[in-house]
Amino acid sequence: MEKTKLVGIAEIAELAGVSKQAVGNWRMRYDSFPKPTQDLQSGSIWEREKIEDWIKSFRREETHVLSFINLKGGVGKTTVAIAIAELLAQEERKHVLLVDLDPQTNATVTLISEEQWAEMDEHGQTIAQLFTDKLNSHEEPKFDVEKSIARSVSTINDGIARLDLLPSSIRLIDLQDRIPMIALSGNFTSNPLEILKVALQPVMDRYDYIIIDCPPSLGTITKNGLRISTGYIIPTIPDIVSTWGIYQIVDNVHRFSTDIDRLLPALGIVATKVQSNNLHSRIINDLRAYHLGQFAKPGVVLAQPPLFDNIIPQTVTVARGADVDADIRTFKGKYGIAYSNFQGLTQEIKSLCETKKL
Repeated sequence: MEKTKLVGIAEIAELAGVSKQAVGNWRMRYDSFPKPTQDLQSGSIWEREKIEDWIKSFRREETHVLSFINLKGGVGKTTVAIAIAELLAQEERKHVLLVDLDPQTNATVTLISEEQWAEMDEHGQTIAQLFTDKLNSHEEPKFDVEKSIARSVSTINDGIARLDLLPSSIRLIDLQDRIPMIALSGNFTSNPLEILKVALQPVMDRYDYIIIDCPPSLGTITKNGLRISTGYIIPTIPDIVSTWGIYQIVDNVHRFSTDIDRLLPALGIVATKVQSNNLHSRIINDLRAYHLGQFAKPGVVLAQPPLFDNIIPQTVTVARGADVDADIRTFKGKYGIAYSNFQGLTQEIKSLCETKKL
């Protein structure tokens, strides 16, 4: 009887013509990747024939990277980003990484406890350390992307197995104005707009979706998120103040897209905290008619992004669900009457990404 041929990670990488890191990412992302025959102290081993069959049938899937942006705080941006990330991971069985770029750290402390966040921040395991390292290029870097990703986060089910978090830090507040000067601080090899891209490169193939919660600005930190994005989403309350900056967002992203020579489409606008009043109804109608504010002015070339069909109603339950200590373990408990709206919105986003390959 012919002896079964076995291979390890290095041999699989050679067979596939990729790095060992890529094989590790495949193993974490794809349920179809063969289970190891045995786990030895020196590493796992697989049957070569099963691996060869898998490589032949393997079709690499895109990683969809979506930035959530609004220039005004308090519009439900973070809540929407978290809900989409949670539902993609739990109900759609996608591997998701939420990157919290907002110095307010709301996404971070909604998905993990403040104690875990404080410990990670103290050990330099947040996004702030990544930028600090670049500002202090003369010192040994401390940021390690593998150590800085919190695994299986969320209050749902005591953690969602496929949802990871790269946490933020309030220390970003003191850093954000200095980041554009990185290239002038003796670190000429670093492009201030590509810091996040370089840091995430080793792990991006591990995820089906990367959700980026951007700060309420169009500064360098937000542009780091846009630099790796395949599209962006604008959550907004349908009132005059909250929608005022949408044209500025679309205009700035369009110009940034031209600068980097890469398409950055707006998937759409999400109406949040919607109430049954005349103002909200009027602005939602304007959004549905592609007739919002400056977009409707004569001579304006930029098109208004579409409004998603699913709108998010104002509800006390959603606000309570943002409390990681509230002991809310189900989607219905966390999002209340808005749960079905978030489900529908998730389906809309997933369909746009996976049919249009965004």
